[in-house]
Amino acid sequence: MSDPVKLFIGTSSNGEDAEAEMVYEYSLRSNCSRPLDIVWMRQTLDKESPWGGWETQEWSTPFSGFRWAIPEVCKFKGRAIYTDVDMINMRDISELFDMDLDGKPMAARKGTRFGGHEFCVIVFDCEKMEEHLMPIQRMKANPSAHHRLVRFFSGNEKFVKELDMRWNCHDGEGLKADEIWHLHFTKMATQPWKPRWFTGTPEEHPRPDLVKVWYGMKDSAKANGYSVQIPNTPFVPYRIIGR
Repeated sequence: MSDPVKLFIGTSSNGEDAEAEMVYEYSLRSNCSRPLDIVWMRQTLDKESPWGGWETQEWSTPFSGFRWAIPEVCKFKGRAIYTDVDMINMRDISELFDMDLDGKPMAARKGTRFGGHEFCVIVFDCEKMEEHLMPIQRMKANPSAHHRLVRFFSGNEKFVKELDMRWNCHDGEGLKADEIWHLHFTKMATQPWKPRWFTGTPEEHPRPDLVKVWYGMKDSAKANGYSVQIPNTPFVPYRIIGR
Protein backbone atom coordinates (compact mmCIF):
# COMPACT_ATOMS: atom_id res chain seq x y z
CA MET A 1 0.00 0.00 0.00
CA SER A 2 1.07 3.60 -0.51
CA ASP A 3 -1.82 5.56 1.01
CA PRO A 4 -0.98 8.05 3.77
CA VAL A 5 -1.06 6.46 7.21
CA LYS A 6 -4.11 7.68 9.13
CA LEU A 7 -3.35 7.75 12.84
CA PHE A 8 -5.80 8.85 15.54
CA ILE A 9 -4.27 9.47 18.97
CA GLY A 10 -6.33 9.80 22.14
CA THR A 11 -4.95 12.54 24.37
CA SER A 12 -5.93 14.97 27.10
CA SER A 13 -7.97 18.11 26.53
CA ASN A 14 -5.91 21.02 27.76
CA GLY A 15 -2.29 20.13 27.16
CA GLU A 16 -1.85 17.92 30.21
CA ASP A 17 -0.01 15.42 27.99
CA ALA A 18 1.61 17.98 25.69
CA GLU A 19 5.16 16.83 26.45
CA ALA A 20 4.19 13.22 25.72
CA GLU A 21 2.56 14.35 22.46
CA MET A 22 5.77 16.06 21.34
CA VAL A 23 7.95 13.03 22.01
CA TYR A 24 5.47 10.59 20.50
CA GLU A 25 4.97 12.59 17.31
CA TYR A 26 8.71 12.99 16.85
CA SER A 27 9.24 9.24 17.23
CA LEU A 28 6.47 8.45 14.76
CA ARG A 29 7.55 10.87 12.05
CA SER A 30 11.21 9.95 12.44
CA ASN A 31 10.47 6.32 11.61
CA CYS A 32 7.59 6.54 9.12
CA SER A 33 8.50 6.02 5.47
CA ARG A 34 5.49 7.79 3.97
CA PRO A 35 3.06 10.62 4.74
CA LEU A 36 1.56 10.36 8.22
CA ASP A 37 -1.80 12.01 8.93
CA ILE A 38 -2.18 12.47 12.70
CA VAL A 39 -5.46 13.43 14.35
CA TRP A 40 -5.21 14.33 18.04
CA MET A 41 -8.49 13.30 19.64
CA ARG A 42 -9.12 15.64 22.57
CA GLN A 43 -12.35 16.63 24.27
CA THR A 44 -13.82 19.90 23.13
CA LEU A 45 -16.78 22.07 24.15
CA ASP A 46 -17.93 22.05 20.52
CA LYS A 47 -20.72 19.49 20.52
CA GLU A 48 -20.73 19.41 16.71
CA SER A 49 -17.19 18.00 16.75
CA PRO A 50 -16.74 14.22 16.85
CA TRP A 51 -14.83 14.83 20.09
CA GLY A 52 -17.39 17.03 21.84
CA GLY A 53 -20.53 16.32 23.83
CA TRP A 54 -19.65 12.88 25.20
CA GLU A 55 -20.91 11.45 28.47
CA THR A 56 -17.60 10.35 30.01
CA GLN A 57 -18.56 9.32 33.55
CA GLU A 58 -17.40 5.72 33.09
CA TRP A 59 -14.19 6.46 31.20
CA SER A 60 -10.79 5.81 32.80
CA THR A 61 -9.02 8.42 30.62
CA PRO A 62 -10.17 11.69 29.02
CA PHE A 63 -10.41 9.93 25.64
CA SER A 64 -11.45 6.32 26.33
CA GLY A 65 -14.50 6.10 24.05
CA PHE A 66 -13.16 8.15 21.14
CA ARG A 67 -11.52 5.14 19.46
CA TRP A 68 -14.90 3.73 18.45
CA ALA A 69 -15.79 6.92 16.57
CA ILE A 70 -12.83 6.62 14.21
CA PRO A 71 -14.43 4.46 11.48
CA GLU A 72 -17.38 6.86 11.15
CA VAL A 73 -15.04 9.89 11.15
CA CYS A 74 -13.29 8.15 8.23
CA LYS A 75 -16.70 7.78 6.52
CA PHE A 76 -16.31 4.01 6.87
CA LYS A 77 -13.65 3.97 4.17
CA GLY A 78 -10.05 2.79 4.17
CA ARG A 79 -7.95 2.01 7.17
CA ALA A 80 -7.01 3.86 10.33
CA ILE A 81 -4.87 3.22 13.38
CA TYR A 82 -5.84 4.17 16.91
CA THR A 83 -3.36 4.57 19.78
CA ASP A 84 -3.25 6.12 23.23
CA VAL A 85 -0.89 9.07 23.70
CA ASP A 86 1.36 7.40 26.28
CA MET A 87 3.65 5.71 23.76
CA ILE A 88 6.80 6.03 21.70
CA ASN A 89 7.39 4.50 18.29
CA MET A 90 10.52 2.55 17.29
CA ARG A 91 9.55 1.03 13.92
CA ASP A 92 7.95 2.32 10.72
CA ILE A 93 4.25 2.47 11.60
CA SER A 94 3.28 2.10 7.94
CA GLU A 95 4.11 -1.59 8.41
CA LEU A 96 1.38 -1.76 11.04
CA PHE A 97 -1.03 0.17 8.81
CA ASP A 98 -0.46 -2.29 5.94
CA MET A 99 -0.73 -5.51 7.97
CA ASP A 100 -2.87 -8.39 6.73
CA LEU A 101 -6.14 -8.30 8.66
CA ASP A 102 -7.33 -11.63 7.20
CA GLY A 103 -10.64 -10.00 6.33
CA LYS A 104 -11.38 -9.05 9.94
CA PRO A 105 -12.66 -5.63 11.03
CA MET A 106 -9.73 -4.86 13.32
CA ALA A 107 -6.45 -5.99 14.82
CA ALA A 108 -5.28 -5.73 18.43
CA ARG A 109 -2.85 -7.60 20.63
CA LYS A 110 -3.95 -10.29 23.02
CA GLY A 111 -3.91 -9.55 26.73
CA THR A 112 -5.71 -10.21 29.97
CA ARG A 113 -6.67 -6.76 31.26
CA PHE A 114 -9.88 -6.39 29.23
CA GLY A 115 -11.03 -9.93 28.64
CA GLY A 116 -8.80 -11.10 25.83
CA HIS A 117 -7.52 -8.16 23.77
CA GLU A 118 -5.84 -4.84 24.50
CA PHE A 119 -7.43 -1.99 22.55
CA CYS A 120 -4.79 0.69 23.16
CA VAL A 121 -3.39 0.04 19.67
CA ILE A 122 -5.96 -0.88 17.01
CA VAL A 123 -5.82 -1.21 13.24
CA PHE A 124 -9.31 -0.63 11.81
CA ASP A 125 -10.81 -1.68 8.51
CA CYS A 126 -13.30 1.17 8.68
CA GLU A 127 -15.76 -0.30 6.18
CA LYS A 128 -15.95 -3.64 7.99
CA MET A 129 -16.44 -1.88 11.34
CA GLU A 130 -19.65 -0.12 10.24
CA GLU A 131 -22.01 -3.02 10.94
CA HIS A 132 -20.66 -3.45 14.47
CA LEU A 133 -20.85 0.14 15.74
CA MET A 134 -23.65 2.43 16.82
CA PRO A 135 -23.65 5.97 15.34
CA ILE A 136 -21.41 8.51 17.04
CA GLN A 137 -24.38 10.52 18.32
CA ARG A 138 -25.71 7.47 20.17
CA MET A 139 -22.30 6.67 21.61
CA LYS A 140 -21.93 10.25 22.83
CA ALA A 141 -25.10 9.96 24.89
CA ASN A 142 -24.30 6.57 26.39
CA PRO A 143 -21.58 6.58 29.09
CA SER A 144 -21.50 2.75 28.98
CA ALA A 145 -20.93 2.51 25.22
CA HIS A 146 -17.14 2.26 25.44
CA HIS A 147 -17.13 -0.61 27.93
CA ARG A 148 -19.90 -2.40 26.08
CA LEU A 149 -17.87 -2.37 22.88
CA VAL A 150 -14.74 -3.53 24.70
CA ARG A 151 -16.69 -6.47 26.13
CA PHE A 152 -18.19 -7.27 22.72
CA PHE A 153 -14.90 -7.34 20.81
CA SER A 154 -12.38 -8.45 23.43
CA GLY A 155 -11.45 -12.10 23.12
CA ASN A 156 -13.58 -12.48 19.97
CA GLU A 157 -11.17 -13.82 17.33
CA LYS A 158 -13.95 -13.75 14.75
CA PHE A 159 -13.65 -9.96 14.73
CA VAL A 160 -10.13 -9.25 16.02
CA LYS A 161 -6.94 -10.29 14.24
CA GLU A 162 -4.08 -10.89 16.66
CA LEU A 163 -1.47 -8.14 16.60
CA ASP A 164 2.18 -8.84 17.36
CA MET A 165 2.65 -7.70 20.95
CA ARG A 166 5.76 -5.74 19.93
CA TRP A 167 3.37 -3.19 18.37
CA ASN A 168 1.88 -2.59 21.83
CA CYS A 169 4.62 -3.52 24.27
CA HIS A 170 3.54 -2.78 27.82
CA ASP A 171 6.41 -1.23 29.77
CA GLY A 172 8.98 -3.59 28.27
CA GLU A 173 7.55 -7.04 29.04
CA GLY A 174 11.02 -8.56 29.28
CA LEU A 175 12.16 -7.38 25.85
CA LYS A 176 15.32 -5.41 25.23
CA ALA A 177 14.76 -1.84 24.08
CA ASP A 178 15.93 -2.65 20.54
CA GLU A 179 13.44 -5.53 20.31
CA ILE A 180 10.41 -3.28 20.91
CA TRP A 181 8.52 -1.82 17.95
CA HIS A 182 6.05 0.39 19.79
CA LEU A 183 6.37 1.04 23.52
CA HIS A 184 3.38 1.73 25.76
CA PHE A 185 3.90 3.34 29.17
CA THR A 186 0.74 1.80 30.60
CA LYS A 187 0.89 2.78 34.26
CA MET A 188 0.07 6.43 34.85
CA ALA A 189 2.06 6.59 38.09
CA THR A 190 5.30 5.66 36.29
CA GLN A 191 4.94 7.69 33.08
CA PRO A 192 8.03 9.93 32.64
CA TRP A 193 6.03 13.11 31.88
CA LYS A 194 3.63 12.85 34.87
CA PRO A 195 0.31 14.02 33.34
CA ARG A 196 -1.38 16.68 35.45
CA TRP A 197 -4.77 15.00 35.37
CA PHE A 198 -3.31 12.05 37.32
CA THR A 199 -3.47 12.65 41.08
CA GLY A 200 -2.18 9.34 42.38
CA THR A 201 1.27 8.79 43.93
CA PRO A 202 4.13 8.96 41.39
CA GLU A 203 6.35 5.87 41.23
CA GLU A 204 9.64 4.94 39.58
CA HIS A 205 9.31 3.02 36.33
CA PRO A 206 10.57 -0.57 36.67
CA ARG A 207 12.65 -0.20 33.48
CA PRO A 208 15.09 2.73 33.83
CA ASP A 209 16.52 1.84 30.41
CA LEU A 210 13.17 2.58 28.76
CA VAL A 211 12.79 5.84 30.65
CA LYS A 212 16.24 6.74 29.31
CA VAL A 213 15.01 5.98 25.78
CA TRP A 214 12.07 8.33 26.30
CA TYR A 215 14.27 11.16 27.54
CA GLY A 216 16.67 10.57 24.66
CA MET A 217 13.79 10.97 22.22
CA LYS A 218 12.68 14.11 24.04
CA ASP A 219 16.15 15.62 23.58
CA SER A 220 16.21 14.61 19.91
CA ALA A 221 12.76 16.08 19.33
CA LYS A 222 13.83 19.43 20.73
CA ALA A 223 17.08 19.33 18.74
CA ASN A 224 15.00 18.82 15.59
CA GLY A 225 12.72 21.80 16.19
CA TYR A 226 9.86 20.16 18.05
CA SER A 227 8.38 21.98 21.02
CA VAL A 228 5.63 21.49 23.58
CA GLN A 229 2.36 22.80 22.11
CA ILE A 230 -0.52 23.70 24.43
CA PRO A 231 -3.88 23.75 22.59
CA ASN A 232 -5.26 27.26 22.17
CA THR A 233 -8.85 26.24 22.89
CA PRO A 234 -11.39 26.87 25.68
CA PHE A 235 -10.59 24.89 28.82
CA VAL A 236 -12.45 21.60 29.09
CA PRO A 237 -12.97 20.41 32.69
CA TYR A 238 -11.68 16.90 33.18
CA ARG A 239 -12.33 14.28 35.81
CA ILE A 240 -9.52 13.50 38.23
CA ILE A 241 -7.92 10.12 37.58
CA GLY A 242 -6.21 8.53 40.55
CA ARG A 243 -5.18 5.10 39.39
